[in-house]
Amino acid sequence: MQFYDDHSSFSEKLRHPVSRSLLRDITDDELRAMAAHELVPNNQGSSLYVTRIRSRSGAFTEVVYDIDESLVALLEQVWGYLRWQQMIRVTARIGSPDRQPLFSNLYVTRRYARIAQMFAMNFSVELDQDYADIVTVVVPEWHQRKIIVMPRQRVTYILGSDYYGEAKMAMLRMAMHLGRETMNALGLHAGSKVIRVNTPRGLEEKGVLVFGLSGTGKTTITIADHDLSDPEGVEVLQDDVNIILPNGSALGSEANFYIKTDNVSRQPALLWAARDKKALIENCWVDEDGEIDFDNHAITTNGRAVVPRDIIPNTSDRIDLERVDCLLFNMRRYDLPPIGRLVSAEQAAAFFMLGESTITSAEDPSRVGQAKRVPGFDPFIIDNHHVNGNRLLRILRDNPGIRCYVLNTGRMGGKEGANITPDVTCSTIRGAMRETLEWRYDDILGYEIPRQLEIPRSSDYDPYTWYSREKYAEMIGGLRRERREYLQQFKGLAPEVTGAV
Repeated sequence: MQFYDDHSSFSEKLRHPVSRSLLRDITDDELRAMAAHELVPNNQGSSLYVTRIRSRSGAFTEVVYDIDESLVALLEQVWGYLRWQQMIRVTARIGSPDRQPLFSNLYVTRRYARIAQMFAMNFSVELDQDYADIVTVVVPEWHQRKIIVMPRQRVTYILGSDYYGEAKMAMLRMAMHLGRETMNALGLHAGSKVIRVNTPRGLEEKGVLVFGLSGTGKTTITIADHDLSDPEGVEVLQDDVNIILPNGSALGSEANFYIKTDNVSRQPALLWAARDKKALIENCWVDEDGEIDFDNHAITTNGRAVVPRDIIPNTSDRIDLERVDCLLFNMRRYDLPPIGRLVSAEQAAAFFMLGESTITSAEDPSRVGQAKRVPGFDPFIIDNHHVNGNRLLRILRDNPGIRCYVLNTGRMGGKEGANITPDVTCSTIRGAMRETLEWRYDDILGYEIPRQLEIPRSSDYDPYTWYSREKYAEMIGGLRRERREYLQQFKGLAPEVTGAV
């Protein structure tokens, strides 16, 4: 084993692994040619690949702050192997050039050029450069599966996984951490859009961040047009990660979108993009006639595709939000109205930390409806979740114009109650943005709800259609106690956040 007396030497090797040769500034066509040995032929003409690992390797992921001898020994083995390999390096940018962009270098062995191809299409690629804020090294053929996240060095090593999503989230995980630790910002697992609506003051643009765990409709809401027509309308910016800055603006991350394809056939806008020849597709079925069948999940239910943003309706070249006006927290429950307006920054920070939804049948049929909570709606927070809650609280206090809403995309009135469809959700958002909803404070829920929704049969979505005040107070009282107990586990979280529910 080689010990490093010179820390700079170790850091240099960690961030710039030495290889037999390093391929840089590779074009899209060249990357496709390098990956041709893995292409699955299809009539669409898209680059389609089937991977060995078909989801993220959470159980194999380790966050390392103190590098010990065993890790040095492993890295030495990896470096010894890479010394004789060809590698590809791609430099990408998060945020627009005129803002506070972060730069990221991806290294991957040449035989897995498809990972570099997907990375280069997913993000805004820069001319190759040695310096990068973030480094990801991917060695898919390594005999041991291990994801090593090193926040102090801003480096992630992905060993033994050839799933592109692992490389993507390694970069974004570190970007969100870096934003929090060095920019007084907050990385958010959220989509972003601009909604242009007529308000009592005239035509206005409102910057919106959309949060939500899997199955709550985050992508559906992000790309929805809310049935607006010119001069009203929407502009879709991001589907995955934004970094909100102290001044209330937000940096976007993706140039093109990385989408799930398991239900893409029921989302016409995304299906059109996934059917485009330029789409890069992962783990989707190709039938004997060469047709891509997104509804056949024989390979996995976690099929994916990097799709060109310009094919998705209402997108533009813009990726950053100049101003955030609204946060939408999606959850899927059976006991809440479709929309509620939160009454304080502290309450918004509390719902952010709750990251709340319920377990769906796709996850565990035996536990459908049980509470599920992920702080920040973000499974990629590296450490110290309470810091994220406190940071959001500070940003909201410093930018009091940001309005925060809770959306329920499940049902109202129990599992057999009124289904809150995407049309209902998008209509309620439209009313909130236009400021045409009349709000009243509900002392049981502890926040404001509309007196009436601007939809047919509005009363079907009123909790008091389904429950007496006494019954509803009992139900929500139990929920609020659960929420307080959950928030109390985050030592260091501002006490006024815990008290806000």
